[in-house]
Amino acid sequence: MKRLFIAERTTSRSDFRSASRRCTILLVLFTLLSRVPLSTAQATQKNVLVLSGGRGRVSINLMESSLRSHFAGPVNFSIVDLENPRFEQKAYQDNLAQAIQAGYSGEKLDLVVPVMTIALQFAVQYHDKLFPGVPIVFMSNISPLPDKMWPGVTGVESTSGVRETIDLALRLHPDTQAVAIISKASGPDNDWFQEEHSELLRHRDKVTEIDLLGPASPQLLQRVAELPPHTVILFQLYPEDSNQPAFGALDVLAAVTERFPTYSMLPHITVGHGGVGGASYDPAIDPVLAGELAARVLSGEPVDHIPVVHNSKAVVSVDWRQLRRWNIPESALPPGSKVLFREPTLWEQGRKYFLTGIAVIVVQAFLIFALFWQRARRRKAEVERAKSEQKFSKSFRQSPLAISIASTYKDRYLEVNETFEELTGWRRDEVAGRSHSEIKLWVDLEHRSAFLKQLLAQGSLRDLEIRIRRKDGQIRTTLGSAELIEVDGEKCCLSVWTDITERKQAEEALASVSHKLIEAQEKERTRIARELHDDINQQIALATIEFEGLKQRSGLDDEVRSCMSALCVRLSEIGKDVQAISHRLHSSKLEILGVVVACRSFCREVAERNKVTVDFTEEGNPRRVPEDVSLCLFRILQESLNNAIKHSGAQHFEVRLRAVSDEIQLTVRDCGVGFDAPAVLSGHGLGLISMRERASLVKGTISITSKPMAGTEITLRVPIALNRESQAISGAA
Repeated sequence: MKRLFIAERTTSRSDFRSASRRCTILLVLFTLLSRVPLSTAQATQKNVLVLSGGRGRVSINLMESSLRSHFAGPVNFSIVDLENPRFEQKAYQDNLAQAIQAGYSGEKLDLVVPVMTIALQFAVQYHDKLFPGVPIVFMSNISPLPDKMWPGVTGVESTSGVRETIDLALRLHPDTQAVAIISKASGPDNDWFQEEHSELLRHRDKVTEIDLLGPASPQLLQRVAELPPHTVILFQLYPEDSNQPAFGALDVLAAVTERFPTYSMLPHITVGHGGVGGASYDPAIDPVLAGELAARVLSGEPVDHIPVVHNSKAVVSVDWRQLRRWNIPESALPPGSKVLFREPTLWEQGRKYFLTGIAVIVVQAFLIFALFWQRARRRKAEVERAKSEQKFSKSFRQSPLAISIASTYKDRYLEVNETFEELTGWRRDEVAGRSHSEIKLWVDLEHRSAFLKQLLAQGSLRDLEIRIRRKDGQIRTTLGSAELIEVDGEKCCLSVWTDITERKQAEEALASVSHKLIEAQEKERTRIARELHDDINQQIALATIEFEGLKQRSGLDDEVRSCMSALCVRLSEIGKDVQAISHRLHSSKLEILGVVVACRSFCREVAERNKVTVDFTEEGNPRRVPEDVSLCLFRILQESLNNAIKHSGAQHFEVRLRAVSDEIQLTVRDCGVGFDAPAVLSGHGLGLISMRERASLVKGTISITSKPMAGTEITLRVPIALNRESQAISGAA
């Protein structure tokens, strides 16, 4: 329930006391009639009293909406209008305070919201009498606040716009020599007059201040008439109410604006009545900010903990008609200024007709252009298509690659090129229109069926290795790709092939050479390892025994015995090193105990020799591993683990040997510095080349994953079943 208290307005001094009494009685009666019994209100309902000192109901409604959007509980608003010509009189304020006290004696207030400066001053003055302990959130206060804020009070302070208005006037009138302030001699405008006076002191070296203080009167107009040229007016007289005298503020304003450019900190007073403009705070911001503060107080936040919010942005408003009158260009206005009463230009008046006509012309021109462009584009496309077909036909016929086009539905060849004829031995007229089953080009028919299914599913295939049979019966190996295309609405297969028979033979020969080189290397390693173990190591052991015998002879002094003991120890260490080298060259454990025991033993020896940790794990317990696979696994483990210890900088390493189905996997992992894997793999390091060659000999694959500062992982995968078949075939041969 909202309550609105409107104080009676009158200008007669003789009837002041009777008017005050009538005002008080009306306020009390109006309050009693409009109050809602407390029994009908909800227990959690909050009561807010708004003291309006001049702002309209629009701003108060905005504040209420902002409060309700930030506070979920029910709120009851009551509004008291303080605006009255006699409000400055102490007796009137006392009577009004008594009326408010009588009207709210039985109701608990949760918040008081004074609007404008006069309302804030009234609320602070009568706070202890009317609503002791009730927090105050003020809105749109313009007068300077005290250095120490009153207890229980916070709110929104607005800029007065004095500085901005004076700067605007001097900016638009650079030849100004005097600034005349027209304001009341007393009342709430006094604070503004003092601020105007302080601001003009900043420009005292350029302009002279002239003060015209007092109510609107013919005498005031006489003083205005005496003002010198190049004077700017700061107008601060408020228009009176409906009981205004015959001569009022608007009469003074009309007379002043006829002679001098007039500005005001309240642009709504002068703009539209002959004034040029002025600067003031944005009235739409204050209610929103005040509503947010009020919601925080009603939610239980202590009001003394909420600082005052400053709405310091001043909005400049000017009258476009006065700009033209005083020859002021709009470019001289500050950015963001609001220009009111602008007369529409010829373009603005007939804009929709102009735009409609222009749109029709543009559409017609566009359609005509599109028609010519389409015809030109069609002709160009026809020429390009003819050239493309000719070029394709030439490229197709003379391509160094064998190209064929076959229907996937009827499985018949449609077209082949010259290279296809050379590669297969079949001429074009012999192939065209015939199916594959008639010429039997593919050696493996099952491979062709799988190829067609995969092509229809994926649309294209790459890096296909196909064995074909020439017309003369010769078998050739080809490499190529295939892609689905449309020819006259029918799906066809476009195949491109090249003969790689010689390359495959070279690769097989190279692989055979690599295999023989590795076999020779292993045989040489075995021979050297046996010589080191059976010959060199035995001689070192005999030499050690002989030194021990010489040391036992009598007649040797202590120094010689000490040197001989040191030599014995040194020979023993050399023997151990030779034995370790022998084991690295050829592991007898690999032949006797198998790959798992050999790998575990090697990891333990490497860890002891280099003072690091190597965790070895095996899964699946691989059995019956072919000898060549075991040797490959062991050598790659040696190379990768030694490289990791040498280059990674880590102290912990993981080795895992795992048997999965018909595949055996070896993984070596570290958490060291890592490296740029693509760059290293593209190089020519002998270690990596050796590991790749060994893996390829047993039809395995090796992958290396590494990143700088993220460690390295080397994984070898070898198919056991395939190598068993190969070994069986080799044994049978």
